Amino acid sequence: MSETTETPLVAKPQPPPGTTHTTVELTFSFEVASVQLTPAFKVGALQVRPASKVVTMRLGPFQDSQPMTDSEVAFEIAKVALAGDGLGKIQVVRSQQQKPLADGSPSFAIAGLQFVPNLKAAPIWLTPSQEGRACVKVRARFQIGAIQFSPSFEVASVTLNSSSKRVHVQLPGLSSSSGEGAPVFEITNLQLDERGDISMMQLNLLGQGSNQT
Repeated sequence: MSETTETPLVAKPQPPPGTTHTTVELTFSFEVASVQLTPAFKVGALQVRPASKVVTMRLGPFQDSQPMTDSEVAFEIAKVALAGDGLGKIQVVRSQQQKPLADGSPSFAIAGLQFVPNLKAAPIWLTPSQEGRACVKVRARFQIGAIQFSPSFEVASVTLNSSSKRVHVQLPGLSSSSGEGAPVFEITNLQLDERGDISMMQLNLLGQGSNQT
């Protein structure tokens, strides 16, 4: 009678802790300070300022079918460090605010118009009036640098390193699941105030040939 030889099962190697799900996406809420228009009446660039210090965070991978409301968690910006003209490191702490993103309108009344003759690609800057504000959602990706836990083993704060100057910009009122198809802008200028908070950010739409002032 022949003997049956059993092949032992080999466990699939598991990646070491910290090598998976290290990429996160932050969603900021910004108020539009000015809009740069091209001669074809398209947006060439945006200058925005924070509408709230509260952001939402979600872990990768990022898929359009992923339910955003279930995967996003609210945090508040505690510290910001620059890397050249863009974001470097951001430290966020857990927020108890239920609705972190400020409401806004995709339209606004014009308070001022500036023509810049030496910028042929996008010579016109529009400034919104103070009566109503236009807000946008800005989605940026970061790498987790460090995590601090609370005594109850909840995430108390996260230190994030910016992984790209490119961001997705989305108008309010649109479905969050459509964020991946939103236009891609690049951070070309970032300013901090005396407290170290973001005061102004310029975003240039990629592929439009817009220029900084």
